[in-house]
Amino acid sequence: MSSTHTITFVLGATATGKSTWALNEAERAGGEILNADSVQVYKYLDIGSAKPPVSERKKRPHHLYDLIEPSQVFTAGEYRRRALEVITSRSPHAPLFVVGGSGFYVQALDKGMFPVRDIPEAIKLEVDGIASRGELFARLKAVDEKTALKHGPNDHYRNRRALEVSLTEGRPVSLIEAEFAQSQERLSDRYTVKKVGLRLERERLRRRIETRVQQMLDDGLIDEVRGLIDRGYAGTKALSSVGYKECVDHLAGRLEFADLASRIVTSTMQLAKRQETWFKRDREITWISPST
Repeated sequence: MSSTHTITFVLGATATGKSTWALNEAERAGGEILNADSVQVYKYLDIGSAKPPVSERKKRPHHLYDLIEPSQVFTAGEYRRRALEVITSRSPHAPLFVVGGSGFYVQALDKGMFPVRDIPEAIKLEVDGIASRGELFARLKAVDEKTALKHGPNDHYRNRRALEVSLTEGRPVSLIEAEFAQSQERLSDRYTVKKVGLRLERERLRRRIETRVQQMLDDGLIDEVRGLIDRGYAGTKALSSVGYKECVDHLAGRLEFADLASRIVTSTMQLAKRQETWFKRDREITWISPST
């Protein structure tokens, strides 16, 4: 039975205005914001992640921003656990807006996620060796063909994770997922859940991304990345995200400054396409086009 606690997912591609839309709604309704962006959970990654500035976060309570060090790993399962802690600790009468474009985070919170044990260091090292030899897809296919074919040979991150879990649990991820699907509890089993998606026409989205990228560079994105490298965060997953990776390449001499903005725009448009594809599958989303 759903409670009076209303949770609204605000979803869509990057640069569609999700944070602004959600904050306006939260101010109007006396609500709060819960982050669902896998880069904005990191401390110190502010400009390149388009993290809501502190001045905006002071207007209404914001949760799960600046949560972990850039060197830390933060899985979708851990995100779900922390998000549920926020949800259960709040007043059931204040609406909550879950904002972000990280599909794995959204799916984990919305539909649940099967629990798995921590991956032993020995298995991590074994999979490291498999990946370095270019055998990751073939090895996953040998232990879990269904999952391997679903991911495809180029999805290295998910293939790696699936192989690690399969080896840790001693059975295929696809089997674990099937068993979990029979008993999973969705967020809507306990709360009133709504989903709003923000969508922009392609050229309008590109123009917004071009403007935002230039503003990030004007605001000091390169200095932000240089500072992160100086603090020892080079080579972390955080700095492989869109915008940061390109700046790392520029600072390493692999990318000319004249090409930096256009490279970030291209990477951001590719990210937006992947996000649109992901959320398009969810028939529960009501799509709107923001006016500004």
